[in-house]
Amino acid sequence: MKKYLLFVLLAALPIVAQEKLLYKDSTAPIENRVEDLIGRMTHDEKLDYLGGTGVATKINTRLGIPELRMTDGPAGVQWNKCKSMAFPAPAAMAATWDLDLIKQVGAGIGRETRGHGRHVLLGPCVNIVRMPMGGRNFESFGEDPFLASRMAVNYINGVQSEGVAATVKHFAVNNEEIDRMYVNAIVSRRALNEIYFPAFKAAVQEANSLCLMTAYNKVNGRFASENDYLLREILRKEWNFKGLIMSDWWAVHSSLPTAQGELDIEMPNGDFMNTKTLKSSVESGLLSIEAVNEKVRNILKLIFKLGLFDKPILQQDLSLVNSAVNRKIAYETSLASIVLLKNEKDFLPLNKNKLRTIAVIGPNAAEPRTGGGGSSEVNDISPVTILDGLKNRLPANVKINFAKGVSLDSETKIVPIKSTYLYTDKTGKTNGLNGEYFNNIDLHGTPVLSRIDETINFTWDENGPGFGVLNNRYSVRWSGYIKVDKTEDYPIATLSDDGMRLWIDDKLIQDAWYPHASMKKITTLKLEKGKFYKVRFELFEKGGGAEAVLGMGVGREEIFDKAVNDAKNADCVIICVGTNKDIETEGRDRFDLFLPNDQDILIEKIAAVNKNVVVVLVVGSPVVMDRWINKVNGVVDAWFPGTEGGNAVADILLGNANPSGKLPMSFPQKWEDCSAYPTYNRIKERTYYSDDIYVGYRHFDKYGIEPLFPFGYGLSYTTFEYSKFDVSKNGEDYEVSFDLKNSGKIKGEEVAQVYVSSTAKTMDMPIKELKGFSKVSLNPGEQKKVTIKLDNNSFAYFNEQFNQWKIDPGKYIIHVGSSSRDLKFNSEIEIISK
Repeated sequence: MKKYLLFVLLAALPIVAQEKLLYKDSTAPIENRVEDLIGRMTHDEKLDYLGGTGVATKINTRLGIPELRMTDGPAGVQWNKCKSMAFPAPAAMAATWDLDLIKQVGAGIGRETRGHGRHVLLGPCVNIVRMPMGGRNFESFGEDPFLASRMAVNYINGVQSEGVAATVKHFAVNNEEIDRMYVNAIVSRRALNEIYFPAFKAAVQEANSLCLMTAYNKVNGRFASENDYLLREILRKEWNFKGLIMSDWWAVHSSLPTAQGELDIEMPNGDFMNTKTLKSSVESGLLSIEAVNEKVRNILKLIFKLGLFDKPILQQDLSLVNSAVNRKIAYETSLASIVLLKNEKDFLPLNKNKLRTIAVIGPNAAEPRTGGGGSSEVNDISPVTILDGLKNRLPANVKINFAKGVSLDSETKIVPIKSTYLYTDKTGKTNGLNGEYFNNIDLHGTPVLSRIDETINFTWDENGPGFGVLNNRYSVRWSGYIKVDKTEDYPIATLSDDGMRLWIDDKLIQDAWYPHASMKKITTLKLEKGKFYKVRFELFEKGGGAEAVLGMGVGREEIFDKAVNDAKNADCVIICVGTNKDIETEGRDRFDLFLPNDQDILIEKIAAVNKNVVVVLVVGSPVVMDRWINKVNGVVDAWFPGTEGGNAVADILLGNANPSGKLPMSFPQKWEDCSAYPTYNRIKERTYYSDDIYVGYRHFDKYGIEPLFPFGYGLSYTTFEYSKFDVSKNGEDYEVSFDLKNSGKIKGEEVAQVYVSSTAKTMDMPIKELKGFSKVSLNPGEQKKVTIKLDNNSFAYFNEQFNQWKIDPGKYIIHVGSSSRDLKFNSEIEIISK
């Protein structure tokens, strides 16, 4: 009998050994696999799983849980300094208004993500462009929630079609970079729901984005990563988001409050959410184990959905990176994004058969400015500059002379103002500036050191200035006067680390009064010979070393001269100006809307010696142009155009392609015209969204302000005619139809835009809002019927009193046109109360 039992037990052993665990069964439903796996994890393992490992989730070797690998960013893969292809910046993507093309872009980035062996793309960024100086404007889809929503949905659909998870970010109202880690955005629920939420909502509900990233900032008093209104009420309950919620890197500020909320994983590491910080809360019942299970569940669901348990992406497949298909998509996107802003007397396109000599001038002509800085920066492969593109496209007999004109790059040296131009007072007897050094970061109290500094050119290590000044926590004020010996425009330059402020004649002209790394800033001012100009330069250092340089000039005269001489002898001049990844970048906002480093002066000097000038802007967001726009024939906005941008720009300038881009954001005439101007950076660590829903063109419309270029604007080399406008009811929806004809001589694409106005008086409403658009391609003489549908959402607004969306009965006006300020037709409809 004993021998028989032993035989039975031994016979059963192979069956037990071969039994397949449910979570490893690829044929079982994902939900069942997840629950089986959670049931096998210890409490400590679950709590430890709530923090990342840099750019991935943790590996559990005991249970064989693989890592979930992440990568930046929205314009191309940025991971571990790997080489990738740079697609045009998201602002450029939005300027295409081409949904099919943006889906292709998403798919292309998804392929490159797989090619680098990563699983999760940390994009797209859908935060609304509220203020034109925002450091990450280039990384967003513009100022309008409807346009941003359509872009987000198609981008995400493209990414996820390649088996890669998209991450819509940053939830919510991350609209400025200054103080971004802790600024409190105070904004109404109406503005949240009508302006700042829609692109996130569309990403979650329409595109089924698998991941969402929270923002750094507070929203109405609570950090986004532990904000119950954002994450629980809106995201989980109202929008029914079932995906993974991750923090931005170092955006978690608490342990228990965050763990009790809806955030699933703290990135990059579990500094606040880990076994050590949370175990006692679980044991005491303050944090339920089911709340922890839900977070683990959301991480594991994504791993299973991506198939990483069954067929993990472990190795790189570089055949997917920089492929011919992706370069074609990048080229077509750049081409479709280019906005023709001005074309005096049809100066463009240039007739390459009549050209003999071209002067190509500017800091963005021979440098590849493919994108902005920060987490979205791509280490691009074989980028094509504008100068390269022109050489590629022009006949060999056309001579191209290149001159940089000015420099934007970090190697630009600031020349300290000589002591002979600085004075302690208006008597002019003593050279230098009065220096006052304080043992605090607020310039308060009595200085611990007062002296005359002949020039302001200091680099201090962690030991500080000495002479009784604290090692790494101090502030300095230099004051006095500047007097020059020649009347002209002077570039007043500063170098600072940490915070700085600069006044000239009691006018604040530079302001970065917050901790930052080494930062250069140049402001051009006209100074008159022999006149004393009051100057005050302030600096604080909060930790580590410091830099303080007050300069005037960057060695510009000699390179100006070459540029001007080249321009004099050219048939035409192409001036390539703008910004770069150091000026438009994550982590800080621009100081102003002017072209930096004397580029405005450069354009003026060139325009004075040659009347055939076109300016190409390489930027991520608006700049002002009042000094020179009436002195040049053409202006082209190329954005940050990606790897193939140079070829695309050349094809537009030379007429090989017809520009079809439209502005996804308004270009103001001056910063003071913008909605955020009254409240931005006025109170430390706090921003009141006093503009409420009146952002971008809504603001310009409400107050009758004329923008430099309106939202939706863009010229073409051909002309379009709208006719036979009609609005009809189709069930619950309305259909807006019209005929669109290419009345010109070359093929072109027009973006027809539909706006809705409400005449109801129960609620303050925008003059009009974008609710539909269609990009239509037409051959010369061709005509097409265009139909755009408007559903109930097109007429709804968010009512704060009832905390819900409402449609008021009454009359509404439906407009169609080629921009927000060029409306061709309108029709009135009436909505009857249900």
